[in-house]
Amino acid sequence: MANGGPARHDEMGMTLTNSAIRKFSAVAVSVGAVLVGLGAPAGALPSDPVTVFTPTLSRTPGANCAAIINAQTVPQPQSGTFGVRVAITQTGDFCQRYQVAVRFRNLDTGYSDGQSHPVENGQILHAPGNVIVGFGTAPGKGRVEAWIVTTDESLPQHQELEHIAGRASFTLG
Repeated sequence: MANGGPARHDEMGMTLTNSAIRKFSAVAVSVGAVLVGLGAPAGALPSDPVTVFTPTLSRTPGANCAAIINAQTVPQPQSGTFGVRVAITQTGDFCQRYQVAVRFRNLDTGYSDGQSHPVENGQILHAPGNVIVGFGTAPGKGRVEAWIVTTDESLPQHQELEHIAGRASFTLG
């Protein structure tokens, strides 16, 4: 081949040139670097952009219902507080309401709490702009671990649904 070097054929019969392989490798390395950067602890101070949670995966009430919950912190004007912007992708039939809860632990003070909101038809309710805020998102200054879980709507205690919690670590000033 003229510019790409000798052609190679993969198992599916696709032709790959050396330049195509180098371009793919460069893209893969770049994507890997971005993903590593997203997983690192970051601050949630008003001057910092956001901290991205790992995705939360959950079975939800209904016929074969499940949800993927992506989230990121939203800096707040008050010191020692954070908000969480949530985006839900839901699948299944006749899916029922459930709760999305943001829980935290301040690693410096030991204080723990959380905030939850109902989800209906894949939409979070009572959270303008899909941002969860409130008393349960005020751990105070320090290093914070936060995680997102799903719960049912039974009272008095919302039982956790089957899920893999999304997590994030950041520092509040």
